[in-house]
Amino acid sequence: MINGMLKIAEDKDLDTLHEAILTVLQNTGMRFESRSLLASLAERGLEVDFDKRVVRFAPHIVEKQIEAQANRYKMVRSSLWHPFCKQQKKDDISVPDEFSCDYGHGAPSIYDYTAKAVRKPGLQDQVDMIKLGNALDCVKAICAPFILDEFDPRVEPLESAKILLENTGKPGWVGTYSAKQLVYLGELARIAVDGDEERLRTGPPLVVTVMCTTSPLRLDKRSCEVLEEALKHGYPINFSSMPILGSTTPVAPAGTAVVAAAEIIGGITAASLINPDAYYYSASISAQMDMKTTQLNYSTPSATLADALLNQLFRYKYGIVHNIDAAYIECKQPGIQSSTLRMYRQLTLAGTAAVHLPLGMLDNGATFSPTQAMIDCDINYAIYEFYNGVQINENTLALDAINEIAFGEDMIYLEHEHTLNNFRQHMWETDIFDRGYSVSSDPADEDRKLLERADEKWRSLVQNAPIYVLDKHKQREIDRIVQVGKKDILGG
Repeated sequence: MINGMLKIAEDKDLDTLHEAILTVLQNTGMRFESRSLLASLAERGLEVDFDKRVVRFAPHIVEKQIEAQANRYKMVRSSLWHPFCKQQKKDDISVPDEFSCDYGHGAPSIYDYTAKAVRKPGLQDQVDMIKLGNALDCVKAICAPFILDEFDPRVEPLESAKILLENTGKPGWVGTYSAKQLVYLGELARIAVDGDEERLRTGPPLVVTVMCTTSPLRLDKRSCEVLEEALKHGYPINFSSMPILGSTTPVAPAGTAVVAAAEIIGGITAASLINPDAYYYSASISAQMDMKTTQLNYSTPSATLADALLNQLFRYKYGIVHNIDAAYIECKQPGIQSSTLRMYRQLTLAGTAAVHLPLGMLDNGATFSPTQAMIDCDINYAIYEFYNGVQINENTLALDAINEIAFGEDMIYLEHEHTLNNFRQHMWETDIFDRGYSVSSDPADEDRKLLERADEKWRSLVQNAPIYVLDKHKQREIDRIVQVGKKDILGG
């Protein structure tokens, strides 16, 4: 495995960032849109302005709470759920323990390559994309691919969780939008993990308790409600910031890191005062505001530097796992631009934080493209193989073969048994990219053929995907929980 990482800042720079974060939390504070949460924090010694709904944090309280969380939660996660690396190392990037790609982000749209258009996904799309995840060995956890408009949004996560559990044995997360949803998703998660409470507290499927802060320095009403419910159950809690450089945070990566880190550190400090036993970790997905169009751009030096700086700040200064997400890119369609910008974002973050291997996301997380996912699969395997490094052992040194072939007069390596036995392990194969001999053709036609191959591949995988059969007892219990949850949430 390749060792080491590109350092974004010196230790003294991280100390400077830390002091700036403490200053912001003490002087400016953080807004929590929940009176009951404010009351709980006031009882625990924090300075609370109930009229402005602002909590100010004394530096010694922050440092005590953060120190207590150092090195407790060690797993590095892909996106928000799947732990792809069991332990974050001190001076190395985080590389998946096995070839593992991130699949499913709850996108509200699908890119239909056949129609060359973005459209709203339906129930069959949800099932088909789950089948595609089943067919891909590199997908270890299938998160809900889409948010479905055909269900009432108040219960859509329950319906998507039900569809997920009915169609795969490797369920990932489903987005949580209210405290009431969290209660029933927790019950469904217990079925998914067969009652394994340890797994429920470290890497549960279905339940993802992400407190997405609203930059600058706020935790909205919904997030506060979900946070309070999650604290009751002791679920692992992820404080996630999505700063926009030049819009919701300062335009410089350092200033953005201060605001984003203050949101996360303030959240962890507050939550750990209420439930110190829960596991806490963090995440960020930084974007840059395009001053000409006001569009968000994720594949830029400033955006990836901000995320890398946050990862290293939390790693070295706090001993807390900070996840980054390479899935978000601004491209609207599958093809050259999306593949280029995805690889740029992945490689800059891979050298400074973690080798994150997402599939198929377009338009800043709003659209999923199975066609792009097939291209991403091939690119991701190449990236993973590179960062997995060189293995040096008796087999890979191949001294017997070198001695036997010698000067290549009677045999070449192409004919040798060592090559026959090992080429699949060491050579990158692709079904998507054309690596044959040069022929004279229109470049645009070659790009079209590549996309057609990718589109044909995912359709073939779905058509031939293994059939998943859910245990009947589990099916009845899932149906019961969803029905009770819908009645409770919707009334009637």
